[in-house]
Amino acid sequence: MSLKKILIMSALLFTGIGFAQQKKIAYCSNINGSGIRQIFIMNEDGSDKKQLTKLDENCMKPRWSPDGKQLVFYTETGKNYLIRNIDSLSTSDAPYFVAPGYNPSFLPDGAQIMFNDEYDGVTSIFIVDTTAGSEALVISDGRYSNMQTISDAGNQIIFSQFINGYKSIMSADLDDTTDNYISKVSRNDEANLEPDISIDGSKIVYASFDNNLKGTIRIFADNKETALSKGLPSSNVPRFSPDANKIAFVVIDGSDVSLYLMDSDGSNKRNLNVTGGNIGTFQWVDNDKIVYDAGTETRLSVGIVNIKTGDNKLLADGGFNLQPSSQK
Repeated sequence: MSLKKILIMSALLFTGIGFAQQKKIAYCSNINGSGIRQIFIMNEDGSDKKQLTKLDENCMKPRWSPDGKQLVFYTETGKNYLIRNIDSLSTSDAPYFVAPGYNPSFLPDGAQIMFNDEYDGVTSIFIVDTTAGSEALVISDGRYSNMQTISDAGNQIIFSQFINGYKSIMSADLDDTTDNYISKVSRNDEANLEPDISIDGSKIVYASFDNNLKGTIRIFADNKETALSKGLPSSNVPRFSPDANKIAFVVIDGSDVSLYLMDSDGSNKRNLNVTGGNIGTFQWVDNDKIVYDAGTETRLSVGIVNIKTGDNKLLADGGFNLQPSSQK
Protein backbone atom coordinates (compact mmCIF):
# COMPACT_ATOMS: atom_id res chain seq x y z
CA MET A 1 0.00 0.00 0.00
CA SER A 2 1.34 3.43 -0.94
CA LEU A 3 2.28 5.99 1.70
CA LYS A 4 -0.26 8.39 0.20
CA LYS A 5 -3.09 5.86 0.61
CA ILE A 6 -2.03 5.11 4.19
CA LEU A 7 -2.11 8.84 5.02
CA ILE A 8 -5.56 9.24 3.44
CA MET A 9 -6.94 6.27 5.38
CA SER A 10 -5.42 7.60 8.60
CA ALA A 11 -7.01 10.99 8.01
CA LEU A 12 -10.39 9.41 7.37
CA LEU A 13 -10.07 7.27 10.49
CA PHE A 14 -9.14 10.30 12.57
CA THR A 15 -12.07 12.27 11.18
CA GLY A 16 -14.45 9.41 11.91
CA ILE A 17 -13.19 9.10 15.46
CA GLY A 18 -13.54 12.84 16.00
CA PHE A 19 -17.13 12.78 14.77
CA ALA A 20 -17.98 9.76 16.93
CA GLN A 21 -16.64 11.54 19.99
CA GLN A 22 -18.93 14.55 19.59
CA LYS A 23 -20.95 15.14 22.71
CA LYS A 24 -24.71 14.98 22.50
CA ILE A 25 -26.81 17.98 23.49
CA ALA A 26 -30.33 17.52 24.84
CA TYR A 27 -32.80 20.38 24.58
CA CYS A 28 -36.49 21.25 24.42
CA SER A 29 -38.14 22.24 21.15
CA ASN A 30 -41.61 22.89 19.76
CA ILE A 31 -40.41 22.22 16.20
CA ASN A 32 -42.16 18.86 16.03
CA GLY A 33 -45.56 19.33 14.38
CA SER A 34 -47.54 19.49 17.63
CA GLY A 35 -46.24 22.82 18.91
CA ILE A 36 -45.74 21.19 22.34
CA ARG A 37 -42.16 21.32 23.61
CA GLN A 38 -40.57 17.87 23.49
CA ILE A 39 -37.11 16.53 24.36
CA PHE A 40 -34.64 16.38 21.48
CA ILE A 41 -30.97 15.46 21.20
CA MET A 42 -28.37 16.48 18.61
CA ASN A 43 -24.62 16.46 18.10
CA GLU A 44 -22.72 19.46 19.38
CA ASP A 45 -22.35 20.71 15.81
CA GLY A 46 -26.15 20.73 15.42
CA SER A 47 -26.34 17.62 13.24
CA ASP A 48 -28.41 14.44 13.69
CA LYS A 49 -31.38 15.96 15.54
CA LYS A 50 -33.68 13.35 17.06
CA GLN A 51 -36.97 13.71 18.94
CA LEU A 52 -37.14 11.50 22.05
CA THR A 53 -40.57 12.21 23.53
CA LYS A 54 -44.18 12.54 22.39
CA LEU A 55 -46.00 13.73 25.50
CA ASP A 56 -49.13 15.85 25.60
CA GLU A 57 -47.55 18.60 27.72
CA ASN A 58 -44.46 20.77 27.56
CA CYS A 59 -41.20 19.08 28.59
CA MET A 60 -38.57 21.07 30.49
CA LYS A 61 -34.90 21.12 31.48
CA PRO A 62 -33.39 17.78 30.38
CA ARG A 63 -30.28 16.69 32.27
CA TRP A 64 -27.81 13.91 31.39
CA SER A 65 -26.65 11.08 33.60
CA PRO A 66 -22.90 10.97 34.32
CA ASP A 67 -22.40 8.15 31.81
CA GLY A 68 -24.30 10.03 29.09
CA LYS A 69 -26.81 7.21 28.53
CA GLN A 70 -29.84 8.50 30.43
CA LEU A 71 -31.84 11.72 30.65
CA VAL A 72 -34.16 13.17 33.26
CA PHE A 73 -36.60 16.01 32.70
CA TYR A 74 -39.90 17.30 34.04
CA THR A 75 -43.16 18.52 32.55
CA GLU A 76 -45.13 21.69 33.13
CA THR A 77 -47.59 19.90 35.43
CA GLY A 78 -44.77 18.84 37.77
CA LYS A 79 -43.89 15.28 36.78
CA ASN A 80 -40.32 13.96 36.73
CA TYR A 81 -39.46 11.55 33.91
CA LEU A 82 -36.51 9.33 33.10
CA ILE A 83 -35.28 8.10 29.70
CA ARG A 84 -33.17 5.07 30.52
CA ASN A 85 -31.22 4.29 27.36
CA ILE A 86 -30.81 7.02 24.79
CA ASP A 87 -29.06 4.81 22.22
CA SER A 88 -31.92 2.31 21.87
CA LEU A 89 -34.86 4.68 22.39
CA SER A 90 -37.42 5.43 19.70
CA THR A 91 -40.15 8.06 19.80
CA SER A 92 -42.70 5.28 20.33
CA ASP A 93 -41.10 4.44 23.71
CA ALA A 94 -42.70 6.28 26.60
CA PRO A 95 -40.36 7.83 29.18
CA TYR A 96 -40.48 6.37 32.68
CA PHE A 97 -42.42 8.40 35.28
CA VAL A 98 -40.27 8.71 38.40
CA ALA A 99 -42.07 10.96 40.87
CA PRO A 100 -44.03 14.19 41.16
CA GLY A 101 -41.83 17.29 41.22
CA TYR A 102 -39.52 19.36 39.07
CA ASN A 103 -35.87 20.26 38.38
CA PRO A 104 -34.51 16.69 38.43
CA SER A 105 -30.81 15.92 38.08
CA PHE A 106 -28.67 12.83 38.55
CA LEU A 107 -26.46 11.98 41.47
CA PRO A 108 -22.98 10.74 40.48
CA ASP A 109 -23.99 7.08 40.71
CA GLY A 110 -26.45 7.52 37.83
CA ALA A 111 -29.12 5.56 39.71
CA GLN A 112 -30.46 8.24 42.02
CA ILE A 113 -31.90 11.61 41.12
CA MET A 114 -32.60 14.67 43.23
CA PHE A 115 -35.42 17.07 42.54
CA ASN A 116 -37.75 19.64 44.11
CA ASP A 117 -41.28 19.06 45.36
CA GLU A 118 -43.52 20.25 48.17
CA TYR A 119 -43.11 18.80 51.67
CA ASP A 120 -45.69 20.02 54.20
CA GLY A 121 -46.44 22.87 51.78
CA VAL A 122 -42.81 24.02 51.47
CA THR A 123 -40.46 23.58 48.50
CA SER A 124 -37.89 20.96 49.50
CA ILE A 125 -35.15 18.74 48.04
CA PHE A 126 -35.80 15.04 47.52
CA ILE A 127 -33.68 12.06 46.45
CA VAL A 128 -35.07 8.88 44.91
CA ASP A 129 -33.44 5.68 43.67
CA THR A 130 -34.77 5.03 40.16
CA THR A 131 -33.67 1.39 40.13
CA ALA A 132 -35.13 0.17 43.42
CA GLY A 133 -38.73 1.37 43.23
CA SER A 134 -38.23 3.10 46.58
CA GLU A 135 -40.03 6.17 47.89
CA ALA A 136 -38.42 9.59 47.58
CA LEU A 137 -36.66 10.86 50.70
CA VAL A 138 -36.64 14.52 51.70
CA ILE A 139 -33.16 15.77 52.61
CA SER A 140 -33.73 19.47 53.30
CA ASP A 141 -35.30 20.74 56.49
CA GLY A 142 -38.42 22.61 55.42
CA ARG A 143 -37.22 26.17 54.81
CA TYR A 144 -37.87 26.62 51.08
CA SER A 145 -34.89 24.79 49.60
CA ASN A 146 -34.10 24.75 45.89
CA MET A 147 -31.42 25.46 43.22
CA GLN A 148 -29.52 22.38 44.38
CA THR A 149 -26.32 20.99 42.87
CA ILE A 150 -24.09 18.14 43.97
CA SER A 151 -20.32 17.73 44.10
CA ASP A 152 -18.63 15.34 41.68
CA ALA A 153 -17.71 13.13 44.63
CA GLY A 154 -21.39 12.89 45.54
CA ASN A 155 -20.86 13.79 49.19
CA GLN A 156 -21.95 17.43 49.24
CA ILE A 157 -25.18 19.07 48.08
CA ILE A 158 -25.16 22.86 47.76
CA PHE A 159 -28.49 24.70 47.64
CA SER A 160 -30.36 27.92 48.45
CA GLN A 161 -32.56 28.08 51.53
CA PHE A 162 -34.34 30.64 53.72
CA ILE A 163 -32.44 31.33 56.96
CA ASN A 164 -33.48 34.17 59.30
CA GLY A 165 -35.70 35.72 56.66
CA TYR A 166 -33.36 35.74 53.66
CA LYS A 167 -32.02 33.22 51.19
CA SER A 168 -28.65 31.71 52.06
CA ILE A 169 -26.37 29.18 50.40
CA MET A 170 -26.27 25.96 52.38
CA SER A 171 -24.19 22.80 52.28
CA ALA A 172 -25.47 19.33 53.14
CA ASP A 173 -22.61 16.94 54.04
CA LEU A 174 -23.94 13.53 53.07
CA ASP A 175 -21.07 11.80 54.90
CA ASP A 176 -22.16 13.40 58.19
CA THR A 177 -24.57 11.12 60.06
CA THR A 178 -25.39 13.68 62.77
CA ASP A 179 -28.34 16.08 62.86
CA ASN A 180 -25.99 18.94 62.03
CA TYR A 181 -25.13 17.82 58.50
CA ILE A 182 -26.46 21.07 57.00
CA SER A 183 -24.34 24.22 57.41
CA LYS A 184 -24.48 27.80 56.11
CA VAL A 185 -21.99 28.82 53.43
CA SER A 186 -22.81 32.42 52.45
CA ARG A 187 -21.67 35.21 54.76
CA ASN A 188 -23.84 38.14 53.63
CA ASP A 189 -27.41 39.22 54.43
CA GLU A 190 -28.63 39.45 50.84
CA ALA A 191 -30.69 36.96 48.83
CA ASN A 192 -28.22 34.27 47.74
CA LEU A 193 -29.16 32.17 44.71
CA GLU A 194 -27.91 29.86 41.94
CA PRO A 195 -24.93 28.12 43.62
CA ASP A 196 -22.33 25.97 41.87
CA ILE A 197 -19.45 23.92 43.27
CA SER A 198 -16.02 23.29 41.78
CA ILE A 199 -15.03 19.80 40.66
CA ASP A 200 -12.80 19.28 43.73
CA GLY A 201 -15.41 20.67 46.12
CA SER A 202 -13.11 23.42 47.43
CA LYS A 203 -14.93 26.43 45.93
CA ILE A 204 -18.57 27.48 45.86
CA VAL A 205 -19.83 30.30 43.67
CA TYR A 206 -23.25 32.00 43.82
CA ALA A 207 -25.11 35.27 43.19
CA SER A 208 -26.36 37.58 45.94
CA PHE A 209 -29.08 40.18 45.34
CA ASP A 210 -29.50 43.40 47.35
CA ASN A 211 -32.78 45.23 48.04
CA ASN A 212 -32.53 46.90 44.62
CA LEU A 213 -32.29 43.46 42.96
CA LYS A 214 -28.71 44.06 41.83
CA GLY A 215 -26.85 40.78 41.72
CA THR A 216 -23.21 40.24 42.65
CA ILE A 217 -21.23 37.08 41.93
CA ARG A 218 -19.48 35.84 45.07
CA ILE A 219 -17.12 32.95 45.71
CA PHE A 220 -16.59 31.04 48.95
CA ALA A 221 -13.15 29.45 49.32
CA ASP A 222 -10.76 28.90 52.23
CA ASN A 223 -13.61 29.84 54.61
CA LYS A 224 -13.83 33.31 53.07
CA GLU A 225 -16.47 34.99 50.89
CA THR A 226 -15.26 37.32 48.11
CA ALA A 227 -17.23 39.47 45.65
CA LEU A 228 -16.06 38.88 42.07
CA SER A 229 -18.29 40.95 39.77
CA LYS A 230 -17.79 44.46 41.17
CA GLY A 231 -18.12 47.15 38.52
CA LEU A 232 -20.59 45.18 36.40
CA PRO A 233 -24.37 45.54 36.18
CA SER A 234 -26.55 42.99 37.95
CA SER A 235 -24.99 39.51 37.59
CA ASN A 236 -26.44 36.04 38.13
CA VAL A 237 -26.14 32.27 37.50
CA PRO A 238 -22.39 31.71 37.91
CA ARG A 239 -21.11 28.35 36.66
CA PHE A 240 -17.59 26.90 36.97
CA SER A 241 -15.85 25.51 33.92
CA PRO A 242 -15.11 21.78 34.31
CA ASP A 243 -11.55 22.56 35.46
CA ALA A 244 -12.89 25.36 37.74
CA ASN A 245 -10.42 27.88 36.28
CA LYS A 246 -13.18 30.06 34.80
CA ILE A 247 -16.69 31.17 35.68
CA ALA A 248 -19.41 31.89 33.14
CA PHE A 249 -22.35 34.05 34.25
CA VAL A 250 -25.09 36.32 32.94
CA VAL A 251 -25.16 40.10 33.20
CA ILE A 252 -28.50 41.91 33.23
CA ASP A 253 -28.24 45.51 32.03
CA GLY A 254 -31.70 46.99 31.60
CA SER A 255 -33.50 44.76 29.09
CA ASP A 256 -30.26 43.18 27.82
CA VAL A 257 -29.06 39.82 29.19
CA SER A 258 -25.55 38.83 28.10
CA LEU A 259 -23.22 35.88 28.69
CA TYR A 260 -19.96 36.86 30.41
CA LEU A 261 -16.78 35.06 31.38
CA MET A 262 -14.11 35.66 34.03
CA ASP A 263 -11.29 33.82 35.71
CA SER A 264 -12.23 32.18 39.00
CA ASP A 265 -10.48 34.96 40.91
CA GLY A 266 -12.69 37.58 39.22
CA SER A 267 -10.08 38.83 36.74
CA ASN A 268 -10.34 39.09 32.94
CA LYS A 269 -14.07 39.78 32.76
CA ARG A 270 -15.47 39.90 29.25
CA ASN A 271 -18.67 39.69 27.27
CA LEU A 272 -18.76 36.63 25.03
CA ASN A 273 -21.07 38.48 22.60
CA VAL A 274 -23.14 35.45 21.68
CA THR A 275 -25.74 35.72 18.95
CA GLY A 276 -29.44 34.95 18.98
CA GLY A 277 -30.73 37.54 21.47
CA ASN A 278 -30.93 37.67 25.25
CA ILE A 279 -29.41 34.75 27.15
CA GLY A 280 -31.77 32.35 28.87
CA THR A 281 -29.88 29.28 30.14
CA PHE A 282 -26.39 27.93 29.50
CA GLN A 283 -24.07 25.05 30.38
CA TRP A 284 -20.41 24.23 29.87
CA VAL A 285 -19.75 21.56 27.24
CA ASP A 286 -16.03 21.36 28.10
CA ASN A 287 -13.33 23.83 29.14
CA ASP A 288 -13.52 25.58 25.75
CA LYS A 289 -17.22 25.60 24.82
CA ILE A 290 -20.53 26.72 26.29
CA VAL A 291 -23.96 25.78 24.96
CA TYR A 292 -26.80 28.24 25.56
CA ASP A 293 -30.26 29.38 24.55
CA ALA A 294 -30.97 32.96 23.54
CA GLY A 295 -33.73 34.90 21.86
CA THR A 296 -36.82 37.03 22.30
CA GLU A 297 -40.38 36.53 23.53
CA THR A 298 -41.32 34.99 20.20
CA ARG A 299 -38.23 32.98 19.27
CA LEU A 300 -35.50 31.03 21.08
CA SER A 301 -32.43 29.38 19.60
CA VAL A 302 -29.82 26.98 20.95
CA GLY A 303 -26.23 27.98 20.19
CA ILE A 304 -22.66 27.12 21.10
CA VAL A 305 -19.70 29.44 21.63
CA ASN A 306 -15.98 28.71 21.84
CA ILE A 307 -14.53 30.92 24.58
CA LYS A 308 -11.01 30.77 23.14
CA THR A 309 -11.68 31.46 19.47
CA GLY A 310 -14.92 33.39 19.82
CA ASP A 311 -16.56 31.18 17.21
CA ASN A 312 -20.31 31.13 17.67
CA LYS A 313 -22.91 28.94 15.95
CA LEU A 314 -26.68 28.55 16.27
CA LEU A 315 -27.47 24.83 16.44
CA ALA A 316 -31.29 24.80 16.63
CA ASP A 317 -33.24 27.75 15.29
CA GLY A 318 -36.83 28.64 14.44
CA GLY A 319 -39.66 28.52 16.97
CA PHE A 320 -38.70 27.77 20.58
CA ASN A 321 -35.51 25.79 21.24
CA LEU A 322 -34.29 26.08 24.80
CA GLN A 323 -32.70 24.69 27.97
CA PRO A 324 -29.78 22.81 26.38
CA SER A 325 -27.79 20.26 28.38
CA SER A 326 -24.52 18.68 27.27
CA GLN A 327 -23.17 15.23 28.02
CA LYS A 328 -20.24 15.35 30.41
